[in-house]
Amino acid sequence: MDLSRRRERELARLGEEAQSLWHRQRDVLGRAGDLLREAGRQAGDIGREDVYPRARASVESHLSPALSKWGKAPQKRQNSSGLGSALLMAIGAAAVAVISYAVWSTLRADDDLWVDADDDL
Repeated sequence: MDLSRRRERELARLGEEAQSLWHRQRDVLGRAGDLLREAGRQAGDIGREDVYPRARASVESHLSPALSKWGKAPQKRQNSSGLGSALLMAIGAAAVAVISYAVWSTLRADDDLWVDADDDL
């Protein structure tokens, strides 16, 4: 195919821009992955340090007196998964959903953004 110099320069420039866009999007995805890992770590820390102790104390302070009236006081267990763990998983799932939606909306195919190819060259 015989192209004019002008067309060759335009195609080369377009190729460079496409390559640059590809590298920027890879960087964005890398940063999104890092953000997702950090959000999961933070959610785990918050769950262990704040949510789980509060939920456990609340359950013990409200549920134990009610059950002891019926003679069925709960036995304390070590390392049990409870309300705090469920809440932590919900927070983590919500964080994953929000970040996934942000990545999807950034990378989705939007027909208005693409330039139609000139077939009559």
